[in-house]
Amino acid sequence: MNDDSPKEVAWHFGIAAALSVSLCAAPFVPEAILVYAGYRFLRHFTYGWRNWRAPGRVPHHLGRRGYRDETTRRRGDATWPIGLAKTGQVWLRREDLVQGMAIESDDPLLQAQAIGNLVFASCMNGMGAIIVEGIPQPVARNKGDPDEGKAAKKPEMLTRQISQIAQPFGRDTEVYSIDLDAVPQPPLRVAASTLTAAIADMRLGPEAEALHAELLPLAMAIATRREKNPLEIYAAFLDEVALDRLIKGKYEIEGHEVAADEDAPAEGAALRKAIKPIQNLPDDKREVGRKALAAHAAEIAGLKSVSMTEGFELRSAISARGIVCIRPSSPLTTALVVARCVEALVEGKPGHAADTLIHVVYPAELSGKSARRFRAAAVQAGSIGTLSLPARPPGHIYKAVRKITAVRIQARTGSRNGAAENAKVISTIKDCSFTVDIEMPA
Repeated sequence: MNDDSPKEVAWHFGIAAALSVSLCAAPFVPEAILVYAGYRFLRHFTYGWRNWRAPGRVPHHLGRRGYRDETTRRRGDATWPIGLAKTGQVWLRREDLVQGMAIESDDPLLQAQAIGNLVFASCMNGMGAIIVEGIPQPVARNKGDPDEGKAAKKPEMLTRQISQIAQPFGRDTEVYSIDLDAVPQPPLRVAASTLTAAIADMRLGPEAEALHAELLPLAMAIATRREKNPLEIYAAFLDEVALDRLIKGKYEIEGHEVAADEDAPAEGAALRKAIKPIQNLPDDKREVGRKALAAHAAEIAGLKSVSMTEGFELRSAISARGIVCIRPSSPLTTALVVARCVEALVEGKPGHAADTLIHVVYPAELSGKSARRFRAAAVQAGSIGTLSLPARPPGHIYKAVRKITAVRIQARTGSRNGAAENAKVISTIKDCSFTVDIEMPA
């Protein structure tokens, strides 16, 4: 008992004292003690020595050899490798990851290693994976590079790395890539609700959200009637002169002016009805909202990589258990992708995405509300929803995500006792709480 804690020693002493007192009153107690001792011996002899309380869970391949998890009293069933610790590999169960995991680091290399680890585990478990990369940051060219002196280049997508990971499983041909900085064919399909959620997530203010809520339906109605891109019409109305003319009941499209009092009766009545909510907005609040939205008007109008009418559906990728890599080009496109992921998760029966992992590299420019909605939708759909966050998230992000993940992987610098360690895992899972230093597999 030299290694026992004071609490354990006191517990054993109390049991011994209770048994000693009981011997005086009940003659059958010695027999009971003998039976109990025999039970403990047999239990230890049969499989007790195979009980294991690991930093994490007992992996499935050891469970098949009889090893039991001391926290669950069941044979080992962990199938998700997290990293390499001094004691060996650290594993978790799928049910653990459904409770949420966050990777906190500013190192792109560690983030890429963690994403590769997630894709590897997804392939190993026969699941799909949707990876939303971070916004690409230009990389300075090295000295001596033939292209030295030219503009900084953007890093490659993780598609090649993911394909190499999926190749041993025969799934490298399933990897699908969407770069929102280019013009993919087909584009990513979104809905009006997707853009509304993205605008709310951009922290543009309640005035911008109020104006957007009234302006977007009008732009979509005009686009449907004229067979135009609704995003271009929406962005055009954010011009100060164009919005002022619209409030007065006029707008111009392709050199043709339309007025509520001069057009056909049906269209004129529809226009008057559509612009009334915009006219009812206070002038000062409407102008504040217009200025906030106008800062993104050019980007919205030039969004050729997303479409409201056709394109690639994330819901189809989830149902097909596909491996999809998406790279946004800005905070706005990231907000669009996150909102679309949330819609794809909630538009289905509970548990419909149980065979899919969705990982989002979450930028600090967003509000944090979409991260909370994403995690709630993942739980509802039974999906593994994980997040990549900055090493020290801003206050609004930290408040939003601090209670929505049960496992956190924090980047570490340097080494301890000569051992290479680049991350620390902190688990707050109810029956499996631990903290351990790990090294991410390359």
